[in-house]
Formats: sequence, structure tokens, C-alpha cells
Amino acid sequence: MADEAAEFWEEFEKETGEKVVARSIGELYDRPGDVGVWGILILTDKSFRFKYMKSENWFAVLMRGFGTKKPKDEAPPMDIVIPLEGIVSAEIPKRGVIARLFGPAFPRFTLTSLDAEGEKAWIFSTDPSAGIIEGLKKAASQH
Repeated sequence: MADEAAEFWEEFEKETGEKVVARSIGELYDRPGDVGVWGILILTDKSFRFKYMKSENWFAVLMRGFGTKKPKDEAPPMDIVIPLEGIVSAEIPKRGVIARLFGPAFPRFTLTSLDAEGEKAWIFSTDPSAGIIEGLKKAASQH
């Protein structure tokens, strides 16, 4: 398994021409209160990427039961690529004690980017120890 992962990241760097700086599992949200879509968050030396991963929520699995088939995953593949020079800000809202104790394990953060279509705010969550959020804040401060 470790060899397959190493091959995947080697192939990723070869295909994109970018060096992976940090990576983590995370979620993308349409709106703050929505359920997210799981994917891999990848910070490279040139961009921030979200690669969609098919997943099924554990509650849906329990409700469906063990004898029935898994429903077809209708969500289309989703790959988001944001050049680092387009990153305006990356902000994690401060969470109080209650939110840290009873809220999601991974904090949500808002990434604001700017491109030819204008400014866009993206909402993600990820493990803060992965280094992605710090890398995005650094990119925003340089532009």
C-alpha cells in the first residue's frame, strides 16, 4: 500500500509539474451549514487543489442495511485548481470551547481566491496539523 501511495504522488508530480508541499483529507462545502464532499486537499509549490473522492456517509450505510446494494454515486468528479498567486486569504474562524468540544474534529476554513471571473470564497475543512492552512496563509500574504 505504501508503494502504491508513493507511486501515486510521484505520478501526480510528474503529470502536474508541481512539487507537493502538503496534503490531507478534507471536505468542500457549498455553504457553511451544508454537508461536505470528501476529497484530497493538495498544496503544491504552484497551486492548491481539491480532488474529489467518492464516499458514502456512515449514517446512510446504517440506514440502508447490510443486505442492500450501495446506491450509485451520482456526484461528478470534481477537481479544483487554484493558482497560489490567486489566493487572497485563508481564514479559520475562532472557535469557542463548546465548538472545539462538540463541533467537527477538523475546523472549517474559508479560502478566498481571485481569478478572471472575480473573487470567490471556498469553504473547506481539514486537519490543521497537515500544514495546508498555514501554507495558504503564507501564499495569501505574498500576493
